[in-house]
Amino acid sequence: GYIAGPNGELEWLEGFPNPDQADYGYTDFYASIGTVVMGRKTYTEILGFDVDWPYAENDTVVISRNSGLEMPTVNTRLVYQNILESMAELKKADGKDIWLVGGGELISEFLRQDLIDEMIISMVPLVLGEGIPLFPGKLKKTEFELLGAESFKSGIVNLHYKRK
Repeated sequence: GYIAGPNGELEWLEGFPNPDQADYGYTDFYASIGTVVMGRKTYTEILGFDVDWPYAENDTVVISRNSGLEMPTVNTRLVYQNILESMAELKKADGKDIWLVGGGELISEFLRQDLIDEMIISMVPLVLGEGIPLFPGKLKKTEFELLGAESFKSGIVNLHYKRK
């Protein structure tokens, strides 16, 4: 149930075996995305990876309470007020899918506001024991139906759900 260690650590992913060098469906998934949405903590974490901005081809929306947050990446804009209204408008716009990259607090709030239609959850066969939960805080009951499940030799399973 955790997406990172207690202090946001992700190194457990680096050492995870991938015998077939599978991309776990990422290429096909990413081709369907037009806009990437993430919270400030996730944005800052990605910037700290010391790699080229991986979402340069897409519009990126960073949600933060900090109106002065610097946006050094291309095609990136900050939303710091009227967040739910902005996301509802973005969702209504024609175009490709919107990917909510993270983090957990934002995912939980979007679930509470019925702004998530589908989820692809990748289950990694590793128990972190503690850390940052995928769904922190209180959530309302929301039913999803399973659209598909795909397993890989590494033991990772992708579960694709659609909200009922």
